[in-house]
Amino acid sequence: MDYELPTDLYSSEDLLRGYDPTSRMGLAEAWDFRVFRQYVADGADNPATLNVRRKQAGHDANISDALRRFLTQETPKLVGIMGGHELSRAEPAYATVASLARYLTEQGFMIVTGGGPGAMEAAHVGATFAGADDADFTAALFTLGKEPLLPVLDQLVTSDGGIAPGHETQFDDARRWINAALDARKRAPAKPSLSLGVPTWLYGQEPTTPFATHYAKFILNSIREETLITNSRAGIVYARGSGGTMREVFEDAERNCYVPDAKSFTPMIFFDEDRYWQCDAEYDANGDPIPSKKGVKVDDTVRNLLARARKKDGAACLLKVRFTVDAKEIGDVLRLHSGIALQNLMFALADEPMKVSTSFLSRA
Repeated sequence: MDYELPTDLYSSEDLLRGYDPTSRMGLAEAWDFRVFRQYVADGADNPATLNVRRKQAGHDANISDALRRFLTQETPKLVGIMGGHELSRAEPAYATVASLARYLTEQGFMIVTGGGPGAMEAAHVGATFAGADDADFTAALFTLGKEPLLPVLDQLVTSDGGIAPGHETQFDDARRWINAALDARKRAPAKPSLSLGVPTWLYGQEPTTPFATHYAKFILNSIREETLITNSRAGIVYARGSGGTMREVFEDAERNCYVPDAKSFTPMIFFDEDRYWQCDAEYDANGDPIPSKKGVKVDDTVRNLLARARKKDGAACLLKVRFTVDAKEIGDVLRLHSGIALQNLMFALADEPMKVSTSFLSRA
C-alpha cells in the first residue's frame, strides 16, 4: 500500500477499517496497522529514501490542514490530558482520569490526548460519556476492566513490513482488548461529545483507542508532539506517566518559561493521584521498584524552573501550576485561562500569528 493523502481527520471507523472482531489476527488486517507495517518497511523513524520522506510529509501536511479546518469549525476550549499508556483499565486511577475528563467535557472543554491506551484512553472514555447516565458510565468502565491491560505488542512486524511469526497469542490478546472497548462504546450516547486524539505511527504497534470522535494521526512524532502541546491552549492536565509524559511536561514548561506575560501562561495541572508527581519512586531490597511507590517527583523542579525564568511575574504564573485531583479546582483554573486561550486560537486560525501571544517566544 502507499500513503494516502487524507482530506479530513480520521474517525475510529477509518482506523479500524478491515478489522474483524472475530478473527484472532484481526488487528493485523485493520487499516491503521497496515499503515504501520508500511511505515516499518519504509525505515520507521529513519525513512529509507527522499521519496518516502516526501510522501510522509505530504500526509502530515494534509492532516495538519484538516485539523486547522476542524478547529475553525468548532473553536474549542482545548484541554490536553497527557499520561502513560501502561495505566490499567482496572486501576482506580483510570476511572479517576475518566471522571475528570467527563467533568471537564460537561463544563464545555474539549479533551485532546495522544490517542493511545492507558490514561489517554481513559480521558476519551470520560469525554464520550459526558452527559450520559452515571449507570452507563459505570457499566462501560466495568466492561473495559474485563480486559484491563494492553498486551505487550513488541516485534510484531518484520523489517520488511511482514507479520512476524509466533505472535498469534499477542494479536488475539489485542483483539480482546479492542473488543472490550467497542463493547463499552455501545453504551455511549448516540452523539457523543467531541474529543480529539493525536496519535502517531511511531507507536503504531499499539491500537489507537476507539473512543475519540476525531483523530489527527501523524507519521512524524515530532509534529504530533508539537501539535499536542501548542493546541492545548486552555491548559494541560498531566496524569501519571513515564518518558513520553515527561517530555510533554518539559516541552510545556519550556513554552511557559518564555511567554510574554502571566496572562499567556498556560495552566499546568499535575493530576497527582497518590502524590505521584510529588514523591520519588521507592525500591525493594533487590533494587526493584515497589509497584505502589512509582512516583516521579517533579514538583520542586518545575516550580524552581518557572520561578527562575519568570522573574517579574513568577508568583502569578505559579498560581496556574497545581498538584491536585480536585476536579472543581482544576476546572476553575482552566476556566480563568480559557478566554485568552480562545482568543489565541482564533488569531491562529485566522492566519494572524503575530497576534498570538505565544507565537514568538522571548528567550531574553
